[in-house]
Amino acid sequence: MKVIENGTETIEIEFKKLNRIKSDLFKIAKCIDECTNKSEKEFYQIICLEYSKELKQMKDSIEQTYNVELHSCCTNRPK
Repeated sequence: MKVIENGTETIEIEFKKLNRIKSDLFKIAKCIDECTNKSEKEFYQIICLEYSKELKQMKDSIEQTYNVELHSCCTNRPK
């Protein structure tokens, strides 16, 4: 991966952060699938929602900071 310097942070570091959030989100989603207790399921759904918001903010920040467009096969944004 090509490293693009921008102040003290690099795009590589930002991608690692983004991937950690994605990984955590997948783990939490798996907990939702495996939950049988309704209150636990709702708890994990709230956590997933917050992680999703953070993921979007992080993606938008990377796109703006580094002037790139990140694509996701699961993203269906209207044009």
